[in-house]
Amino acid sequence: MKTHIPFYNFDENGKVIDRCSGDVYSRFIDYAFEESDFFMLVYVNYYGKGYTKVMKKFREELQPFVVKSRSNPFWPGTLGTYCPNTTYKVIFYRKDEKAKKILKRVDRLSAWSCPSYPQDLAFFKGNNCWVYSVGHEVMGDIIDPTEKDILFLEKNGLASRSDIKIDMNNYYSAYDETLIP
Repeated sequence: MKTHIPFYNFDENGKVIDRCSGDVYSRFIDYAFEESDFFMLVYVNYYGKGYTKVMKKFREELQPFVVKSRSNPFWPGTLGTYCPNTTYKVIFYRKDEKAKKILKRVDRLSAWSCPSYPQDLAFFKGNNCWVYSVGHEVMGDIIDPTEKDILFLEKNGLASRSDIKIDMNNYYSAYDETLIP
């Protein structure tokens, strides 16, 4: 059984808003690089039209940090998808200061969404998914948050202790990935 703490918020009209933007996003990336071992991005080639120039540039610049790549259409936050004539490249990277600078070129967590950018940035501690996001839905979660994680989220206005949820069905275990044999 795992716990998780969502860090997305709703405005007074019920619309999801991305509080993980600007300086908060930058601090989030710094924190994620301190606490995790790997990160993941998904590159989507919709209808065989190819990748955008921006996606190609990110993929090229992050290439030196690749630890694993696969084409199965599932990843943290999306356990299955199907779009005709569409291919998915799920790529896992080791953390590195150069990679962190590349991720900081984006201004908010929800920007990791196609077609502009690779999508659904996630972070792993060893083989376990620790943070995942679904860019187009403006959502993210920390799985099994530590006290340090909770304090970071609270300090940055992303979530509070009362937001913690318990996963009774072990759903979040499906997000784990073998990155270390």
